[in-house]
Amino acid sequence: MKLNLGCGSKILENYINLDKFDYYNPNVVHDLEVTPYPFEDNSVDEIILRHILEHVGQNPDIFHNIIKELYRICKNKSIIEITVPHPRHDDFLSDPTHVRPITIEGLQLYDKENNKKWQKEGYTNTPFGLILDVNFKILKVDLKLDEKYKKLIDEKKMSPHDIFEITQKYNNVVKEMKILWSVVKD
Repeated sequence: MKLNLGCGSKILENYINLDKFDYYNPNVVHDLEVTPYPFEDNSVDEIILRHILEHVGQNPDIFHNIIKELYRICKNKSIIEITVPHPRHDDFLSDPTHVRPITIEGLQLYDKENNKKWQKEGYTNTPFGLILDVNFKILKVDLKLDEKYKKLIDEKKMSPHDIFEITQKYNNVVKEMKILWSVVKD
């Protein structure tokens, strides 16, 4: 089973399209902040979350319930494709419905292997993978540069390393992030 959660008007073929608004005529009408989701344990192979996670779970307990539900319904090695605006881009900052930044570092908090390593080394990162009994691995991250910086790379006026450096310091360099997150179950 493949899910397109928070589909809005982007209805995908061969996916179960879910949205909280029946206006879009999704296959399933359900609010992602309300758990449990209407899917069986270990029944999902793939989930698409395009510009959704930054809109849900303003309350950390609700966000954690969402993470636990994603884990519950997914099979081992399921892939969750997460696309979000970069938290340092005006596209994220200007939308009043964005309730939380989604970052690589934040998603790594749900990786049990990282959690155990951090605990052993005395880091203060919260081991949410261990606390919530979920386990996700980041497989891949693609950054979509803002047009201005994409052009500088294309014209070879800046290197990818230069872009990485300025991304750490300035807003509006990276427009969007696409993250492939894998579910790990023993």
